[in-house]
Amino acid sequence: MMFVSVILCLSLFSNIIYATVPFILNPDCDLLECEQPDYPALYYANHIVDDNKIHIIYSTLDELTISIFQTGKNYMPIFNYTALFSRNYPGAIQFVDTKPTNSFSLVLRRLIKFDDINDEGNMAKGENITSYFLHNITTNNITISNSTNQPTFQLPLPMLNGSLNIDVMYPGEAIRETKSPKLRTTSKSYFLNIALQANNFTSAKTRFAFELYLILPGVQGSQKYTSRYIDDHFTPGIFNVYQIKTLDSLYSSSMLWKPVVYQSEDRSVEQSTLMQIYDIKNNVTLDPNIDQGTFYSLLSHPFVSAFNLSIGQAKDGFFAKTNYTFIQFTAGLDYLEPDSTKVFVTVALIASLALPALVAIVALIFILRRRFSRQTQSSYNAIDD
Repeated sequence: MMFVSVILCLSLFSNIIYATVPFILNPDCDLLECEQPDYPALYYANHIVDDNKIHIIYSTLDELTISIFQTGKNYMPIFNYTALFSRNYPGAIQFVDTKPTNSFSLVLRRLIKFDDINDEGNMAKGENITSYFLHNITTNNITISNSTNQPTFQLPLPMLNGSLNIDVMYPGEAIRETKSPKLRTTSKSYFLNIALQANNFTSAKTRFAFELYLILPGVQGSQKYTSRYIDDHFTPGIFNVYQIKTLDSLYSSSMLWKPVVYQSEDRSVEQSTLMQIYDIKNNVTLDPNIDQGTFYSLLSHPFVSAFNLSIGQAKDGFFAKTNYTFIQFTAGLDYLEPDSTKVFVTVALIASLALPALVAIVALIFILRRRFSRQTQSSYNAIDD
């Protein structure tokens, strides 16, 4: 069993210049379990967007789960904490006279360690693969009040002499993160930050990977897309963006990220590498011994998509040098759109392509004109009187 230390301190996030929607720890709970620091916890936030209310649940009950779902603006959830703490998840979160019209749950299911013997940056070719399932997490060391802008979960990883820090930021509006990779949210999406620190591993060629589950309504699943650009003016040197979208437009949701990993909290371009993203699998069967959590309270028969990503690329020696990595996602309802190339970049590219062509055309005209002029002169015959 892994134990999580939750330290909620606003001073840690002084670099965030925008306000976030506040999360509340175990709202309206009067059970003793909700007062004890060594029990799993549920964090809740909501925000009205037009005629809808967007709800977010950040839960460490069994598997670490972030759920975002939508109802009419006048509805609030009713939490049955007795059922939640007893792991009787179906029906434990309800609404009076309504149900969520859309939902999207992201489960950080597993941390994977593998030895990249040939330094290829590919988990499929790794050896000595070890899995650490991120479930049965409890919380302790809560240092401030129940209401906070940004809950941060610190998961000690004693087997690696390290920790896994996870935090959620929900601004409730379209806004860009102030630090790289400078992703952008909408009013129905959030930032998810994941930082891994490990100081004990078996080989200098050890790498790490994550397995993520997407818990969806409907039966069509999701698909991975990649967009390529001239250059990313927000994260120089990164030329593509990854996106996973649901295939059913009735239940539109997505997550978006850049395949960049940082080796420090500063997230500088000089201290970064890339990640490997693997194929997505749809209609994955949940393991009842492992896959339990609050997502069952929203969907009694969820559809599951799963994918893996590994940290680093071939020959970078990245993790062994730093023992630290940071990645960021945006995820939520509706389809998130990647940044488009700036107008001046497009104009500059067109100009750079058009200018040589224009010079070539002018040169060709000049050459043809000279040839025509010479032919005219050579064919001229003087007229004798």
